Amino acid sequence: MVLLINIIILLVAFRLLFEQKIIGSLMRKQWTNLIRFQHVLFFVIYTSFLIISMFYLTDMPFALYRILFIMTINTALYIVCYAYLVPAYYQTNKYPEYLLYALILFISTTLLRLLAEPEFSKGSGVAQDQTLFLISVYSSQSIVILVASFLGISKHKFLIEYDYLDLEVKKNETDLNLMKSKINPHFLLNTLNNIYAGSYSQHANTTEAILQLSQLLQYVIYETDKKTIAIHKEFEMMKALAGLYQLKYNNTLHIVFELNDSEVQEQVEIPPSIYFTLFENALKHSDIGTDMDAYISVRFDKEDDNLLFRIENSVPEHAQISNNKGYNGMGLVALKKILAMEYTENYELFDELSNKTYFSTLKIKL
Repeated sequence: MVLLINIIILLVAFRLLFEQKIIGSLMRKQWTNLIRFQHVLFFVIYTSFLIISMFYLTDMPFALYRILFIMTINTALYIVCYAYLVPAYYQTNKYPEYLLYALILFISTTLLRLLAEPEFSKGSGVAQDQTLFLISVYSSQSIVILVASFLGISKHKFLIEYDYLDLEVKKNETDLNLMKSKINPHFLLNTLNNIYAGSYSQHANTTEAILQLSQLLQYVIYETDKKTIAIHKEFEMMKALAGLYQLKYNNTLHIVFELNDSEVQEQVEIPPSIYFTLFENALKHSDIGTDMDAYISVRFDKEDDNLLFRIENSVPEHAQISNNKGYNGMGLVALKKILAMEYTENYELFDELSNKTYFSTLKIKL
């Protein structure tokens, strides 16, 4: 009975150890190895206790024969419970049938041991306490059935969680692509409108504007489908979009880029459009081009293990924006979802409105 209690406590503790985040991580990578490890752990513990108890009760070689006999019966019992009984009855919600067949297996294997094992002890010359013998047989068979059922049910739960996690990953990838598809047409539409306005008024720099647009289209077609891109490519597209605005307004706009750590820009990759979206948002809400005092300042640095991207833009008098809500356009909603999916808790996106100046800061932990 003590053996039964100890093993059950150990297995329950072991099962609880692999809960939530730990088990989620293992299931993503090697859940089959985890299940195999549970089987091996049980048989190592069970066999160890069996060897200790048999050599204590019976002399060699009778103890060895008895151990082989018990392991043969209980290995078969374990496999039947784990591989057949649980999937066929427990997982299909046939609980009465499951309990009935488990009881039949318990009674039949117990009777087999009670009838056969005394024969192994006859030639040993060692008297065996019958009460202790009965307790050991009943507890041993109970342990095998309980543990096999317990691990079989756990495996079923693992598989459900694994399938759920797999579906969640696929859903996140689909959402990510959807968010990108919402962001990109948004800024392309604004860009085409700007070029159309320039060509309609026979603007001298229309050719240059079309060249800038081709760069943006190249970015959309070839870069945004990638999971990540180098930071410098994101900045090149921001400068291309700023160039289009400058061409439209005869290079009178106050747009300043202070992009430091060129080596980091070359080596570190981020999901496409996350910086670009913040920049486009600043262009949209600063009234740059119509307000002579409007300005945008873009700054990028690496501070310790963090990428720090900060945009500062003027806010026109007529703008309806509060310090609590900030901007909440479609692009920013999509951006927040992308960041949450890609970086979970390893990023900070915050904004601030102060003296008609709006600050957007994105910090990503490397």
